[in-house]
Amino acid sequence: WGPPHPSPPHPHPALGRALGVVWRMTSWFTGKAKDAAAVVAAQEAPEKKEMHQRPARPQEKDKMGLEVRLEEQKQRHAEDFERLHEEANELKARLHRALTHRARSGAADIMNESGADPAFVRGVEWRLKNYSTQVRTFPRNQSLWSAKFSIMGAVDMHLEFFPQGRDTTTDRGFCALFLWCPGGVKLRYRLRVGNHCSLDEDVFESKMGHGHSNFCDLEAQVDTSADCVVIGLEVLEMTFTQELSNGLRLVNRGPEHAVRREGAVLQNRNMDTVEWRIRDVLRRVREVPTGAFFCSPLFSIAGVRDMQLEFYPNGLESGRAGYCGFYVRCPSGRYTLSITLFVGSAKKGPSKTEFDKSAAKGLPEFCRVEEQIAEGEDDLVVGVVVQNPAIDEEEVERTLFI
Repeated sequence: WGPPHPSPPHPHPALGRALGVVWRMTSWFTGKAKDAAAVVAAQEAPEKKEMHQRPARPQEKDKMGLEVRLEEQKQRHAEDFERLHEEANELKARLHRALTHRARSGAADIMNESGADPAFVRGVEWRLKNYSTQVRTFPRNQSLWSAKFSIMGAVDMHLEFFPQGRDTTTDRGFCALFLWCPGGVKLRYRLRVGNHCSLDEDVFESKMGHGHSNFCDLEAQVDTSADCVVIGLEVLEMTFTQELSNGLRLVNRGPEHAVRREGAVLQNRNMDTVEWRIRDVLRRVREVPTGAFFCSPLFSIAGVRDMQLEFYPNGLESGRAGYCGFYVRCPSGRYTLSITLFVGSAKKGPSKTEFDKSAAKGLPEFCRVEEQIAEGEDDLVVGVVVQNPAIDEEEVERTLFI
């Protein structure tokens, strides 16, 4: 090999020298940049390799599982909170409805909290307190409702009071008062505001209110010393009828009916004759078959309660044709009585007769009906004369000998 060939000279020596310097400087900087990039790559490459190849540590796995469980629990809590929020809104709505109803009625339903038997309840007293601040300022045509109560088997009864009257109240300063009862109640009663009372008798065919739109001047009935007004109800007589299925009806006439019956026993104790007028008897004879009979109302006489007459216009099937049958019944107990029966002017007796509750005493062939009807008359008078020996014995026992 021979010596290297020398480079040809540059046409401009100064410019050539300058270009050489620039080229050398460029080469130096380029080399330095490559070395720096290599160093950085050498530092980052092992770390990246380690990050890609290193398996997850146990602590990191537990942390990731805990985060998942916490997220699931958070979701469940959010769902539970939403459900509880909906239930709370529903309870608020129900409470609002209940409070609205209580405010409208003026009192809660406290029927017979005292434990009193409603069969013996005859009066209700409703005291409205704080009259000057609450009752007096009550708007017109708005009412207060009493608590519900029960009287003689009739439930769901209450009073409605309009302190400032209603639309139909025409007298200035007058209040309105109504009694509400269920259907099937016939009532004779007194309503009261303060000392002012009214006597009423009404039939409640359905759930309704009866009363007065112009009851009284309210200011005149206020108890100013106690700042209250007292509203009352007094039941004088009630008949409560309850309709059941298949035409069955329950009737409660109350203890007053029983008291009247016992009062009739005392009132008629010294009487001994009962007359029963049967009207249009000839038509009944033509229409009523043999064996059918009419019953008189119950009566009490000579100390005997609940006696009853039975009249057979065409007699009994075992009797002779054309003859009527006539009986008397004492269903309430055992008595030994002297009985005289009569149909028109025909009489049978007196006869000592023993009554044992349901047994009726009489004759199946008493007389001919046509013979006992006066000319031009359509009515027939039948009856019984009763003598009770027990009364004479009681009279002796009531005598005090001194």
